[in-house]
Amino acid sequence: MPVSPHAANILIAEESEAGRLAPLRFSNRRAYSQTFTATVATRCLGIISGVLAARLLGPSGRGELAVIVFLPMLLVPIGELELPRSVAYEVSKTDETSGAVLATSFWLAIGLGVIQALLLALFLPLYLPADKLPLLSASRWFMIYLPATYVTATLMGSDQGSGRFGRFSFLLALPGGLYALAIIVAWGLGRASPWSFALGLLLATLATAIVRVAMDGNSLILKPDGAIARRLLKRGIAYYLPAIAGFILCRADMFILVRIAPSAAIGLYAVAQAISTGQIGAVIPFVHVSFTAVAREENRAAALVVLAHHFRLAQLAIVVAALAATAVTPWGIRLLFGPNFTGATTAAYFLIGGSVCWGMSQVLEQGLRAAEHPRPGIFSNLTGLAVLVAVGIPACMRHGINGLAAIVLVAQILNLSILIGFCVLRLHIPARSLWAFDYRALRYFHEIVSSFHRRFRSA
Repeated sequence: MPVSPHAANILIAEESEAGRLAPLRFSNRRAYSQTFTATVATRCLGIISGVLAARLLGPSGRGELAVIVFLPMLLVPIGELELPRSVAYEVSKTDETSGAVLATSFWLAIGLGVIQALLLALFLPLYLPADKLPLLSASRWFMIYLPATYVTATLMGSDQGSGRFGRFSFLLALPGGLYALAIIVAWGLGRASPWSFALGLLLATLATAIVRVAMDGNSLILKPDGAIARRLLKRGIAYYLPAIAGFILCRADMFILVRIAPSAAIGLYAVAQAISTGQIGAVIPFVHVSFTAVAREENRAAALVVLAHHFRLAQLAIVVAALAATAVTPWGIRLLFGPNFTGATTAAYFLIGGSVCWGMSQVLEQGLRAAEHPRPGIFSNLTGLAVLVAVGIPACMRHGINGLAAIVLVAQILNLSILIGFCVLRLHIPARSLWAFDYRALRYFHEIVSSFHRRFRSA
């Protein structure tokens, strides 16, 4: 639905005007500071657990751990059918979370997880090569990870939709903390092994699911509602199509590289990816908070006001993170990975640019989904994918990893440009309202950073 000229004027007004149109059910500033804190904690805990696992298990043991946990962790973003986002949207439209919605989403999550875990366990022997079959038993019981993760993520969707970002952020960081603790305990008991670390990750995931289930108590034992289930699944599938298209776009470059490049080039590209994806943590809070902020708006014009505001804030955070990543790339590669990987520097610069565009497109696409416009994300991601495949393969064959990384940047620029074009041309959002670098956005961003800094220091 296009925005009227009056609404277009609202889009470039002060943010206080947006607040007057639709009072907040939660504080954006507090939500961002909480999710930023959780994201930083999760990243730090991930570094700790990753380093400990690599040091204690060695290359061979670390590889066995990866085999055990790989498929379930890969399946989560593919197999959850965007149910958490569908629940978040459903809950955002009401002042009080319905017990029927909670119970229905809970049983849907269990059903999806159990079915997928059983199918994955059944076909696992066909996937594992002969030398990995000794890990079959451990890999099969690790499939419990799927229903446990789906339950936690789906119920966290209700927290996101209701604006309970304190609870949401705590649950976001809890599995990483428990997993790091499990590794330390196993190390202290002299039982460091791929099996014990996989068990620690599974127990951390199960404990988080139990904590989240306990928060809703008896609401989850209600009988599922068929109408609600159909509504949640229908919306989830509508959200799933742009999500899976974006997932494929983000993974296609490595697929191309594995097929046509030597192992040494793949290793360099993997390092460039590791450097460029470090800034993605800056995007996560904006994806979570902006989706809820847009979805809760009943008035379409007010929803687009909110979308433009959060998109501007995200730009600032993503650009700051990208500049920091660019500055540390040359010595960061040499210090963390060694002089043999300096050939990844140019590709890392291109991929950092691609991550900037990807982060902005994620915030904009999620906001458009919340505003009931999921189709632009499907088209933009598939268009970017087509360019990446059509141009990236010859570019990689001729210019190596730098050529492929450059086309990744082009594909992500195209992806973001299509989304912005839809907002400006179809929804009639003024282009200047999507531009971050004005005094209002800078002032508000500074207030959020200051709030986060105070919260981080007092933690």
